Amino acid sequence: MFSTASATDASLLVKLAPVVWGLINIYIWIIIIRVLISWFSPSNTTGFMIFLRKFTTTPLKLARAAFPLQLGGMDFSPIILILGLSFLANFLKMSMLFVGSGGSITKILPIFIFCLLMLVSTLVWFLLVIMIARVIMSLIDPSPYNPIVMLVYGLTEPLLAPFGRASKGGLDIRALIVTAIIFLFNHYALVWLIARTRTWILSTNMVIL
Repeated sequence: MFSTASATDASLLVKLAPVVWGLINIYIWIIIIRVLISWFSPSNTTGFMIFLRKFTTTPLKLARAAFPLQLGGMDFSPIILILGLSFLANFLKMSMLFVGSGGSITKILPIFIFCLLMLVSTLVWFLLVIMIARVIMSLIDPSPYNPIVMLVYGLTEPLLAPFGRASKGGLDIRALIVTAIIFLFNHYALVWLIARTRTWILSTNMVIL
């Protein structure tokens, strides 16, 4: 494999980059539709459901086998698959643009790190939203049998357990502390790392961001 693309290959890579990115994102939406529809117990005999099952069952099974993660009674393997595909789409697009604009394929490490950090940022924001919901729930004392409440409790309790048990009634100080820690980590450490990685990429003189 050559370290840099030829002129013809480079032009082709630049043209294909958004196409590859778009196709992967279309497939991500197909998976999202499959997951959302499954909540309504649809008939598997319709043409549309046959199409969805044909194109999504194998990847979902592989994700479930590789990451049998269930929290709060919810199977998170489809979410892990979606996040993985999103990472792949961004990494391939940026790498293809980088190599296609003259960069060496041996120097795509900063692109990989940047895409990985962006994935972590998405997960951190999701966790921050869930933790804020936990703080609000401690103030309004919702029914513990509500599915959303059960999900939030299931997702957040492993992080809160080291801080002891929550007091009955009133603000959950544990959730507030963990929320503050997550916010500070995202606002300072993660943002700094993403900015430094972006500068690292731009220092190659390849404008792909």
